[in-house]
Amino acid sequence: MAGRALKKYGLEDIAKILIAVGLLLILFTWFAGVYYFGITGKVTLFIVPFVFTCVSALLLLIIRYRYTLFERYPYLMNLPSLFYRIGGQKDTGRQSSVFRMIFTVHALVVAVIGFLGLILTISIGTSIDRGAAAYPFLYVYLATVAVLIVSVLLLYRRIYIRFAK
Repeated sequence: MAGRALKKYGLEDIAKILIAVGLLLILFTWFAGVYYFGITGKVTLFIVPFVFTCVSALLLLIIRYRYTLFERYPYLMNLPSLFYRIGGQKDTGRQSSVFRMIFTVHALVVAVIGFLGLILTISIGTSIDRGAAAYPFLYVYLATVAVLIVSVLLLYRRIYIRFAK
């Protein structure tokens, strides 16, 4: 950052809401695992909630320590051209607002990870319970991943256009 520290702003309100929704969905994923464990007795149902909880926890740590990571280890961040442009600006307030918007996208990913974990756990539990594949869940899962990818790309584009002004 060439010796300049970003002004440290809190998360946007939508990011806080997305994080809360993501954590709530992760909790529901655990509840679904417990429910289907009661029906099927398969301990493997807890693998999905565990993995998705770990991924969400990692993302939440990154969001929590975003300024420390960016200031001490800038090479860990992606979007090199955007961060290059942020670093070239003299207005640290503008840099910080763009930086805050980027982590709103990360909060969206936390919410979608919670939803994907819930869908996957219910899909596996239903498949074990019924003894057959739960195909509709696969389509919901794939559609959610596609929407996430498109949403992230559109949000990054919005950030880039807003910053380029």
